[in-house]
Amino acid sequence: MMTTVLTIAFIILALSIACALLRLGLGPTAVDRIMAFDLIATATVGMIVLLAIQWKTAMYLDMILVYTLLGFCGTVTFVHYLSRTHELEKQAAPPSSDASRPESVDHDD
Repeated sequence: MMTTVLTIAFIILALSIACALLRLGLGPTAVDRIMAFDLIATATVGMIVLLAIQWKTAMYLDMILVYTLLGFCGTVTFVHYLSRTHELEKQAAPPSSDASRPESVDHDD
């Protein structure tokens, strides 16, 4: 019974990783790719936990902690990069306020 539940959970996690890989490749935005990367990291941690349960060993718990930390650091790095890129784009873009545009004048002569 327990093996069946672990197998079903493993298959569900594998399918979620496959869907996330598809989203990682297709995008269309960087935020979609970041979320897909985070899902892959989380599902992989879940798979490692399932393997540790199935093999009845605590040997992989250290690896789970390291992989979780790497996934979190990767997500934070992506977000930091995107925020810096967004700030640089805002500085390089011309001002788009209404005050900078000349007003049209109606002449009803």
